Amino acid sequence: MLEFSVPLRVSISKKKHFILNLNNYRNAHHRELSTAKNNFQDIVYGMCLKKKLGFTFRKPVRVTYTYYPASQRKYDLMNVASVIDKFLMDGLIKSGVLHDDNYLYVLWPNFIHGPVDKENPRCEVRIEEVS
Repeated sequence: MLEFSVPLRVSISKKKHFILNLNNYRNAHHRELSTAKNNFQDIVYGMCLKKKLGFTFRKPVRVTYTYYPASQRKYDLMNVASVIDKFLMDGLIKSGVLHDDNYLYVLWPNFIHGPVDKENPRCEVRIEEVS
């Protein structure tokens, strides 16, 4: 099992951040998307190194995302979850933690609304092997 938190936005320059949601993903310039994805993957890779992960999940996995928003503002969870899932899975493959992210390896992705956390808005990820 692997658990960690990922941010809800990533820096793309000294003054600009990319908020991870489908609306921004759809409207962003391809260079911004590339920079955001690479920076997010660097964060994921750093977390894998920090946790000293030198392994690959060999069996299919179940992934659970718990989203902790910064406010009580209404939001569409799948707008956020889809981009975080895309960037995260690509980062885990790049870092060697997952072999692939197709439907044979990643089973039952689960997205959960968490409570508001004004101090630390984030998305917590839990990856478990399925027997």
